[in-house]
Amino acid sequence: MVDLKNKIDNIDSALKRLEPAIREITTRNGDINARIASVEGQLKAMPTVLQLFLAIITTWAAGAAIVFALLKATHP
Repeated sequence: MVDLKNKIDNIDSALKRLEPAIREITTRNGDINARIASVEGQLKAMPTVLQLFLAIITTWAAGAAIVFALLKATHP
């Protein structure tokens, strides 16, 4: 019976030593979850390939329209 009490005391002391480490792991895990959510938000905010393609085409079209307007205005 004394041996069993000693084993239980040893387990109790080991759990008391592990408790701060477990709390630290859960704190770090919460930080990791926040970082992952931040990265997901940034990825969702990035434009798609179609949006980038349309932006380039629109910019080129506006530039071409300006060039043609200037050419028409300067040539009689």
